[in-house]
Amino acid sequence: MADGRWRRGYAVAVLAVAAACTGSPTAGFVPPHPEVRPPSRAAALRWEPSAIGTFLTSLPPPRATAPVRLAFVGDINLGTLTLEGGLPPDSGRGLLAAVAPYLTGDLVVGNFESTLADSGTPAKCLKEDRPVRNCYAFVTPTFLAQRLVEAGFTHLNLANNHANDLGPAGMAATAAGLTDAGLTIVGPKGAVAIDTLRRGDSVTVVGLLGFTTYAHSDNLLDIERSAETVRALRPAVDVLLVTFHGGAEGAAAVHTPEGPEYLGKEPRGDLRRWSHAMIDAGADAVVGHGPHVLRGVEFYRGRPIAYSLGNFATYRGFNLSGPLGVTAVLHLELSASGRFREGTIVPLVQRPREGPRPDPDERAIMLVRRVSVDDFGPSAAIVGPNGRLARPADADPSR
Repeated sequence: MADGRWRRGYAVAVLAVAAACTGSPTAGFVPPHPEVRPPSRAAALRWEPSAIGTFLTSLPPPRATAPVRLAFVGDINLGTLTLEGGLPPDSGRGLLAAVAPYLTGDLVVGNFESTLADSGTPAKCLKEDRPVRNCYAFVTPTFLAQRLVEAGFTHLNLANNHANDLGPAGMAATAAGLTDAGLTIVGPKGAVAIDTLRRGDSVTVVGLLGFTTYAHSDNLLDIERSAETVRALRPAVDVLLVTFHGGAEGAAAVHTPEGPEYLGKEPRGDLRRWSHAMIDAGADAVVGHGPHVLRGVEFYRGRPIAYSLGNFATYRGFNLSGPLGVTAVLHLELSASGRFREGTIVPLVQRPREGPRPDPDERAIMLVRRVSVDDFGPSAAIVGPNGRLARPADADPSR
């Protein structure tokens, strides 16, 4: 930019650079200097942990003082060609309109639970070269990517089970298509996102990593390798964020168990152990999705872990009954060094063949409050009135 309010760091093997959009701040979640706040910029990278020693070496040490404001949501699928009636009316222009005011922050991150293409049939949707009815594999038309940009998203995670529905070539095309639309991608193996945020005299470098339980992405089933990836990126950034897709699925999956989880016989991660290891390795916040329901929030060593943000905007092919239709936007504010400052759960509800809407009954707040206490006891987040999050009163940030 000509005004010099942001500067992108140099990196190894840069793949794409995309501008992130911002919108009107949510009430109670207002940036400190909105009149000078520029769009964030991101570099999407492919790298190996051994290469991180040369990362950003051309930049002077940043002076990071301004807080970082983040918005996270769960699973996104705005429509699919694989199901009858799978596309929304009016090219999806109204799907996210009711929640766009909440999709604001320096980074606005969601999980893109689909491929992006205008043709093609996933192999599992064919039997003897004939289409299989009600196949749960997804192909989202490319024009719907623009709806995400318009709503305020800046970053999308592709580390999930549906981003590979069209195979490796389809996953690469999905990443390229979303990047071309102006979004920054994380999740394919070796891909990280780096944002250099500048507000006045403050320059803050933010890193984002995506993990899941499949070989096409950084694999959370390998806890030590995951931790190595986080440790390698930590010295290059001021704030380090981790998002993941894992865990059991369905209405009965609102609780986060101790020990490994499965979907049938498929391993879906030991999420408590893995999340704690990511924070031990240097992550400042861990945010999950995958169970299709909201789960609890805990604090570990003073850092927040949100174990699932559920279905956010899933137009077709997803069960939305009961807790499966209860969703939220999670806002987090971290200091320039990554310390938790405040957080908010914005309660939403999603009905079949509609986009998410604000929920006056605040079911998301009540659900997260209940399961957080049930699952995490003294380490549970305090979920107060209006969805405000706080660390447990006796929490020691150093532990």
